[in-house]
Amino acid sequence: MLLDPEQETRMGRAFESYLRAHHHDDILQLIEENDGETHRPLIVNAMTLFEANMEVGDYFNAYPNDVLTIFDKVLHRTAIDLSKNAHTTQCSGQLTKEERMRRTLHARITGEISTGKLQRTNLNCRKGVTL
Repeated sequence: MLLDPEQETRMGRAFESYLRAHHHDDILQLIEENDGETHRPLIVNAMTLFEANMEVGDYFNAYPNDVLTIFDKVLHRTAIDLSKNAHTTQCSGQLTKEERMRRTLHARITGEISTGKLQRTNLNCRKGVTL
């Protein structure tokens, strides 16, 4: 892995914060679903994620495989935590927590990532930019 442990920790914290803010109910629904599939994707909008933390976008563009691995670890850890804290009204209780956690959740980043003609290094903060 090209990311050092400090960078990995920052990515993990940023993604966990994003998951809790934007995908709390989605994660609980994936845990609860019982259709026999073992691999469940959580669809994450790239633009929303990168707006929440631009550093995540920078690392994702530079090291996509490493960052996706971090995202999957964080998603699994967050799902376990949410499952432990879920009320019985949110999770029907048809499956035990252990059975729910046997499912493997994966983060799937979607959305158009446009690099465009303008880059941060090309913008002068003192001048107005018209698009």
